[in-house]
Amino acid sequence: NNAEIENEIRSSFLKSGGRAFVPEKTAAFLPIAEVLKIILDTGGIPCYSVLLDDDKGRCTEYEANKQILLNELLTHNIHCIEFIPSRNHPEILKDYARFFRKNNFLVLFGTAHSTPEEKPLRVCTRDSAFLDEELSGISYDGACIIAAHQYLRARGESGLCGADGTYQDKRFDEFISLGQAVIHRFITN
Repeated sequence: NNAEIENEIRSSFLKSGGRAFVPEKTAAFLPIAEVLKIILDTGGIPCYSVLLDDDKGRCTEYEANKQILLNELLTHNIHCIEFIPSRNHPEILKDYARFFRKNNFLVLFGTAHSTPEEKPLRVCTRDSAFLDEELSGISYDGACIIAAHQYLRARGESGLCGADGTYQDKRFDEFISLGQAVIHRFITN
């Protein structure tokens, strides 16, 4: 199986301790303010991708406390968070997703298709369960908001966030409605 071989190569050579592993150097990273400016200048939405819990239920130190993580993201004017549910326990995922959504964050769910394994496109949690109705709703709303943002930006209009980082969370319902229409239009044509 090619996927297994590729994963073995990655694990044996590229991960920490492997022969081809290159340690990260903090100095090689751009300052957060510069990264955010690039994202905003190109019409993107600054987003924090969450690792959350490992297979033993432990979160990274940075992400262990939801409120501290929220406050830290807000200090950088980041109002969007992405989870990769296939890496997370369903209850921890739901707890964090609810918390950030209730705090007016755009919540997205990714599928981790960055590895050679053939995985379903439908989003699943670590235990291979599909998202429940609540998480599916949060996911759909997030997709609609992204579709609306892209549609507006393509027309030269301001999307969910402007070039200055101003965040339009008070317009979520409007963005969801527009995004639904955009998705429907492109799927049916």
